[in-house]
Amino acid sequence: MQNKRIIVSFLVFFGILLSGCGQGDINNIGTGNKGGGGGTPPSSSKIELSADCSGSDCGNNGNAYTGSGVGVWRAKNSGTSYASLNVALSNVANKEITVVFTNEGSTDVSLPSISVDTSLGKEINIEDDSKKIIHFEREFDFEQLLKRDFFANQNQRFRSISPNYVIGNTKTWWMKPYEIFDGRATTLKKQITSSGRGINFWVEDSEFANNKVTDEMLDNIAGGFNDIYPDIVALAGEPWGTHQYSNLLIESDQPLNIVLANFDKDGEAYGVVGYFWNINNFLDTNELPYKSNEALVLFVDTETLYLGNNGILDTLSTMAHELTHAIHFYQRSVVMEDSFDTFLNEMSAIMMEDILASKIDAYYNSVESRYHSWLRDKTYNCDFTYWKEGYYCDGKSVKNYDVAGSLGAFLLRQHGIDFYKNLFKTRSNTSGNERAKSLNILDRSINGGLGRALQRWGASIALFPQYTSPAGFGYPELNKEGFYLKAFDGNNIRKLPTSSPSTLKANGHFPFLRKTSGNTYTESFTVPPNVSVSVVVK
Repeated sequence: MQNKRIIVSFLVFFGILLSGCGQGDINNIGTGNKGGGGGTPPSSSKIELSADCSGSDCGNNGNAYTGSGVGVWRAKNSGTSYASLNVALSNVANKEITVVFTNEGSTDVSLPSISVDTSLGKEINIEDDSKKIIHFEREFDFEQLLKRDFFANQNQRFRSISPNYVIGNTKTWWMKPYEIFDGRATTLKKQITSSGRGINFWVEDSEFANNKVTDEMLDNIAGGFNDIYPDIVALAGEPWGTHQYSNLLIESDQPLNIVLANFDKDGEAYGVVGYFWNINNFLDTNELPYKSNEALVLFVDTETLYLGNNGILDTLSTMAHELTHAIHFYQRSVVMEDSFDTFLNEMSAIMMEDILASKIDAYYNSVESRYHSWLRDKTYNCDFTYWKEGYYCDGKSVKNYDVAGSLGAFLLRQHGIDFYKNLFKTRSNTSGNERAKSLNILDRSINGGLGRALQRWGASIALFPQYTSPAGFGYPELNKEGFYLKAFDGNNIRKLPTSSPSTLKANGHFPFLRKTSGNTYTESFTVPPNVSVSVVVK
């Protein structure tokens, strides 16, 4: 049975698409299958290609390819109706030409039918070693509780400012990694202090054994977490602190508890590997849907730790991911009352894994497999903001973590660590639902804006060289501010659509290859509103 890695993040605040039709004209292309689209929409305007790169690695010379580097051109239909685009590039004989349509708008659009040449490009069937990710939502909405004054009749109650746990203490922790809610008997096995916060490691009693969780494993986990905890706090903020809701939430001064337990007892690694649930930050009352542990706590699966191929590394990465959710709840919901929508909450946690990967291990990066899975599964035409278990996109089941993780990895390598820090500090300045607010936060955190970043993310499907790409493109390595992010390589992994989709999803891409019969590539397209077209020659 294939191993599956499922990160479950029980989130704080959940705010939780369609027009036109058309037909494109093709010249100088190889024969291939056609698909998608409808009738030709009227297009009263024209748009033109312009250079989209510069510098020594850019292969643009007007509308000609220089013969070296990577040439990148771009056109965008910023109007409200369909527009025509005539592509004419020279000096491209025997070069790989990738065309990518990217929907920079927030709604789906009908895409004119475009021929796809299935003879172009190579596909090598490599086993998908990525960890499958399924999202289980547990909604407990702090901000809505405030608006409803849910706890108005609760008298102020006091809790120990900092529970005085010592090694050897026993405690029943109430858990819900799946649908069953039950208590697990645990013992406090290890304590450390990192960046001024006490961190307690509890182990389910039945899991502490020579062939399961051992003292050596705990030492490795505690030492590895101690190494990355200060960076997590420096990047995103403290996971708990002062607040004004003493009748709602646990006291401000809290240790961080890590509970290692066997989630499903199926004798296999992965599955659900960890979660944070903000309900545990609330004072326990009969009004809660489940019992609160009244603690700052993360839960981690033990079978993954001792049965996984990279058990300790995956566990540390999971802890970084889930701690980011805890930080989000405190910093964004409790302090700022401006929560991320689910997609941005999850994407920020994935990006934290990416940033810290090399500090966990020099050769480890949990996000790279998500990028590979995005390329292999061809889930390009999927909206990264749509986060729902069982999400189907273009007839296939979509791993939300792969789509959002690929975008997050691109943004980090192109916009750096400061972008990530600013993301946690930026407030929304628009009205609307949580998705709209979070898109606004993301747009304002990115230098150049989200639309341009989406277009260049889409262009990256052309697979830019890791070390000789024009600035702003691909997944190059990042070595800045004490963090190293490895370059991502999609060669021999990427697969491309075999037909044209009838609908280009919000924030979605449609990539395809072209070949020429001579030295010039010419083609005409009808481009929907808010859609950009990237042409990459290499």
